[in-house]
Amino acid sequence: SAQQQMVVNTLSWLMTPFLPPFYRLFMSGLVPSRERGDPQWLEDAVQACVQRLPQDWQGRLQPGEQLGPWFYAPTLTSAVTPTFFGFLVGPSSVNRRQDGQLGGLVVEKCKFLQESGCKGLCLNQCKLPAQAFFRDRLGLPLTVVPNFETQECQWSFGEEPSSPEEDPAWPSGCLVGCPTRAEIREMKLSVVCE
Repeated sequence: SAQQQMVVNTLSWLMTPFLPPFYRLFMSGLVPSRERGDPQWLEDAVQACVQRLPQDWQGRLQPGEQLGPWFYAPTLTSAVTPTFFGFLVGPSSVNRRQDGQLGGLVVEKCKFLQESGCKGLCLNQCKLPAQAFFRDRLGLPLTVVPNFETQECQWSFGEEPSSPEEDPAWPSGCLVGCPTRAEIREMKLSVVCE
């Protein structure tokens, strides 16, 4: 939706135009390309290096090709994320992903969830846009799993997310005490949190 795209664009803006191309190259193994928004000079520099490689390697290193994410990307991403995104989501610390591997991050008390108290806003203004941003803009899968009881949120870098419809942990209907639910009821709208 347009609101999710706005959040993705805001995350991109917060990273500045310089960080994503280097992240994609050194963490996700994406060969720079203009189609992904990489600067022309970076694409030219990488292609100049590629031209010096053996012929059989050159075919695998065309602009836009993805060789990674590299094995270290989830771990390094989880280590630097608390510094750069803490002001958005709240205090967080490095832990293990849901599959037990390195590359996890737990947001101790999600600011967004604390303030909104709404599952629909969490899904559409945080979870889905964050997952889309890391997958589409940075080339690294991300799974975001909020805990609506404790207001913690597990971020697992390098893990492919399942859709909320396929996730048995995702609650159905609105959360008890959801302020958005009450406002929708007052306005007599037929919108429900999905």
